[in-house]
Amino acid sequence: MAVYCCLTVDQQNQTDIYYSGFGENNNNIPMSVNNDAVLKQYQPLIRALIPYEQENRLLEGLNRFSGRLPSHIRRLVRDEVIRLTSLTDAPADNSAFAQFPVFKFKHFGVDMRLDKVGAQILKKETSLYQERYTVGVFESLTNSAFYQAHIKEAQHKKIVDAFSVQQQSQTDIDFGNDIALAPNFQLASPEFDKGRHCVVGSLAFNRLSLETKRPPKAQNGEKYTFAMPEVFGQYAKHDTMTYRLQQITFNKQTERYESHFVLDGEQSGKQQQQLQRYIKGARYQQPLQRELELERAMQDLERDRVLLHSAWTSLLIDTIAGIPRPVAALLTRENNRQNQHRLALPALSGKDHFARLFQELDAYGEAFVLTGTISTRRGQIDIVVTHRQLLALNQFTPLYYLLSKADNFSCIQCRLAGVSKQDRQTAYAIHDINADEQQVLSHASHLIYYTDITHRLGAVSLTKPCQLGPVHAECLAESHCWPVQLIMDNDLERRQEDRYALDKPATVKTGLLSALNAQVADISAKGIRLIFNAPPDSAAGAIVKVSVPALKIKSEKYQLIDFCHDTLTGRFRHAGRRSPAALIVQAVEASQAYYRARNLNLQSRQRHHFVWELAVRAHPCAAVLCINNRYLLDRLKTLYQPDACADLYPFAVENNIAPLHGFLADRDADKPRSALLMSLFNNQTNHVGVVHCVRNADAKLVYVSEQDFLYKAIRANIRAHLADDKTQLCVTRMHMSVCRFESTVLSRKRLAQLSKVDKSLYEKLLAMQQGYTHVLYLSSESTIHTALVRAGLKPVAPLNHQQSERARHTA
Repeated sequence: MAVYCCLTVDQQNQTDIYYSGFGENNNNIPMSVNNDAVLKQYQPLIRALIPYEQENRLLEGLNRFSGRLPSHIRRLVRDEVIRLTSLTDAPADNSAFAQFPVFKFKHFGVDMRLDKVGAQILKKETSLYQERYTVGVFESLTNSAFYQAHIKEAQHKKIVDAFSVQQQSQTDIDFGNDIALAPNFQLASPEFDKGRHCVVGSLAFNRLSLETKRPPKAQNGEKYTFAMPEVFGQYAKHDTMTYRLQQITFNKQTERYESHFVLDGEQSGKQQQQLQRYIKGARYQQPLQRELELERAMQDLERDRVLLHSAWTSLLIDTIAGIPRPVAALLTRENNRQNQHRLALPALSGKDHFARLFQELDAYGEAFVLTGTISTRRGQIDIVVTHRQLLALNQFTPLYYLLSKADNFSCIQCRLAGVSKQDRQTAYAIHDINADEQQVLSHASHLIYYTDITHRLGAVSLTKPCQLGPVHAECLAESHCWPVQLIMDNDLERRQEDRYALDKPATVKTGLLSALNAQVADISAKGIRLIFNAPPDSAAGAIVKVSVPALKIKSEKYQLIDFCHDTLTGRFRHAGRRSPAALIVQAVEASQAYYRARNLNLQSRQRHHFVWELAVRAHPCAAVLCINNRYLLDRLKTLYQPDACADLYPFAVENNIAPLHGFLADRDADKPRSALLMSLFNNQTNHVGVVHCVRNADAKLVYVSEQDFLYKAIRANIRAHLADDKTQLCVTRMHMSVCRFESTVLSRKRLAQLSKVDKSLYEKLLAMQQGYTHVLYLSSESTIHTALVRAGLKPVAPLNHQQSERARHTA
């Protein structure tokens, strides 16, 4: 087996070099190895020792980096370093393999015939040799292989730059002390502009700007005292603040003159604190300064778009007395289409299962829940368990194999995000929600995001026989579940009318002489929900007569839509000729405060906006917003991902620039191209997996085709390396979602503040929403795939793949 040498060099002082072997021992290199091959193998070490030779510390470098090398190789490395650092006067010429026009010039008094790439190599190499012309510099300039490596490195950099995307944070933009409001009041000073009231363009902690149609008559550096409005609080009533005029400018965009003031230093600290408290408290109710409001609106609109088209469903968790429980699930049109909520929610909300799931999510941040029905000698058994629980019980291989064969098998990927007190207060402030009226929201502590990835895994086969022992009790499905409320968009919500929660007695006649007593749960113009003392005999679709004396409703015909035997609750819709809407409207107008507090539609909208605000700030996976552009790579606009996100691993984000070439770029291409991205945009494929192996010895990346990883013999090799802890498996799933909706539920609300500052900019930003075409989601599935590979489970190839393989072998 070959020997690999890994060198990690600090670019500042070349102090850290480590060796790692893979295969045979480095100390057992035979003496008969060719010297040229040895020097080529240890080339990184030789280049690392060159600065030491320049400083006459070659022996120190040899002792530090090559203490474990055989003596003859040590001597070869030392002599090669001395040879490369010796001065020379040989003329350099790369015209034989230059790709650009060659220029003649003299450097160090030596004749040179180099193209522009050769000149770059000359500059780079002489800096390594302390700006001297040595044998090493000469050989680098005249070496075609070194020249091609330099070209290839430059091409790789172009590809990396072409596929790099600007990253934006999902958390709110922190403007810090630069925050400034554009409040809806005016200020006046007797000394400024003849005492006229001027519109406040921006109000910050220590500065102020006023807008006027004409240039005001004022002097720079003068002090002006303004009477502050009552909105600052009871202590600011009839109070004044003094500012110093700094400059007067003309804004071409607003066509107004702006007078910029700075808060005078003689103001009391109490007044400054009052001003800062007002700005911090009104930053969500009042528009910000024009530029700041534009940044905030752009971030809000893009985060909304990421959540709206995401396949992840948000599950709100509250914690009371240290016990977490799921309370509400946020459904959108996209996640409702991607996930089977009727199967997923019962699997996630079982009381005992949820306690174990939350504990696992709190420890690892991610979990994979496996559900399905298996056949045993004792009959059918319903299973709900996480893959880590199966690994701990040593039952992963047999149970996963049996579950994958079930018709109702599902694998649900879950991720956990925390909800801070600041997040809750922000959601309350943005949507003007009274926390006392929404007690269910005040205890929100976490969000669990889940999505169904069953179709990405498929059926598996065993590579070796295994035996299933007794199924542990923790794996069995349970019937005691936490009640989870469904919070839906307006397009999904069937009950669009105002519904009022009432606790009034009602009578239901199901026949000529049969009647049942019930209690009104809620009522609307065309429907009613009743809670019975005993289950009625009527089936779904039956017509009954309902009387509610408190609302003057008498013997109105209603049709039974649905009945829940667990809660004895029935849902009815009006089936008579005349709707009781007039009676309900009359009752609401007679006691508006009473019914407004019981308006379930209003409460549902408030809960929807609250959970939405929490969810957009903690979306669990990386998402790239794509826009309409004639150039393919320019369609990748912005990347949004959580702060502690590992979906781009083994690649890392640096300086807010995210490299995506490892996922999208064509392999072995000398120019930035992406056939995969083209197929995703053209809807030829919806999702695809990108597989990398990271070698632990030297952190080297090895790309593996998804088809080879799933169905070829290389899967067995990866399994062997995983067993020996020689490699890490990285599987990233890319899912492309088409932007079917130009606006979100909150689009106009996000832009409402901007319309107060700049109407034309508001219209442009609203029209710009049509330019978003796709959202590309990247999520890591390395954990479950690593477990499958380690367990020796191999995916079963689909029929079309098997036929294509047979045709290829036959040809």
